[in-house]
Amino acid sequence: MVRTAVVQLLLFTAAITAAMLFAGTVATEAGLYAQSVDDEGDRDVATLDTEIAIINHPAAGTTYNETGDELTIYVKNVGDGSLEPAAVDLLIDGEYVRPNETRVLEGTDPVWREEAVLELTAPSSLEPGTHRVVVGTNGARDRLEFEHRIAYWLSPAGQNGTADSCDAETCTVSLNETDDDGLTLEMATDPDQPNESVSYASSNTTVATVDPENGTTDAAGTDSTTLNLHETGETTVTLDVGWDTDEIVIRVEE
Repeated sequence: MVRTAVVQLLLFTAAITAAMLFAGTVATEAGLYAQSVDDEGDRDVATLDTEIAIINHPAAGTTYNETGDELTIYVKNVGDGSLEPAAVDLLIDGEYVRPNETRVLEGTDPVWREEAVLELTAPSSLEPGTHRVVVGTNGARDRLEFEHRIAYWLSPAGQNGTADSCDAETCTVSLNETDDDGLTLEMATDPDQPNESVSYASSNTTVATVDPENGTTDAAGTDSTTLNLHETGETTVTLDVGWDTDEIVIRVEE
């Protein structure tokens, strides 16, 4: 009987120990789950409080700098909390690009606070056409679609009075060989931009003047002006469509 009682006591003790271990495990798992839920809740609240807005003007022509192969994006923090500038993700046409620099424009505070604007600059080489930028941080995102368009001089080579070495950047012409009609300078846009106002200017009106000084691109996005030559020398002729400019150097010789 004593042996039976001892066995029963040992079994009872083992059962109690197992139950306590199980209860401890359940309590630990419950605690970890509760902490996980709290952390997830905090993340969800932070995400809900985060809101950003890209404020670039898509038609202004200032988003992309073709000369420097650089994209500049302005993002405003319109949410209810501060954000970390370095935690911003940038996609250009679906490809992840690491910004060269992130800078909060308001004051000297590096923290991206509510209503502050963050300037992102990133390396990019874009062809003319439509492009898309996505900026994301802390679960919030915004998208910008803009058109990279250019205006440029066409080469005047082959026109009356021009030399064979003329291209779209420089051209040497003979004052004596140019007829009374002057030198026609043609410009184009890419993609084609019809009905765009174009202004023309000569940097040295003693050497040459443009006529007309203003024009409008046709259905193919092209226009032209006439350069009237007056004496030998050099002048730079500039076209300006508001969102882009281009120059051509004209050298007038005897």
